Amino acid sequence: MTSNDKNEKFLKIQLILAVVPTFVTQLIAFYRIQKLVYGIIIEVIIFFVDLVIQMSISWPFGMIIALPISVLVPLYYVRKWTLEFNRAKSQF
Repeated sequence: MTSNDKNEKFLKIQLILAVVPTFVTQLIAFYRIQKLVYGIIIEVIIFFVDLVIQMSISWPFGMIIALPISVLVPLYYVRKWTLEFNRAKSQF
């Protein structure tokens, strides 16, 4: 298995962890790329944004807006930072 194959497998696992809309799996993904503190900050911000959306918009419509935010934002950062992490590892 080449280094590129390992990086692609690592990225796929990270994205699977980030897509699952739970706080714990997303933090595991951030921990694996050594960005746990940033991940916690992102998760707290998302929690409060989702809370404001849920409080201001009635239930089914608020959830329709809040759920993509709680999945797509961590997914974006996990993908971005995983690619950076892989590039940094491959330089050594």
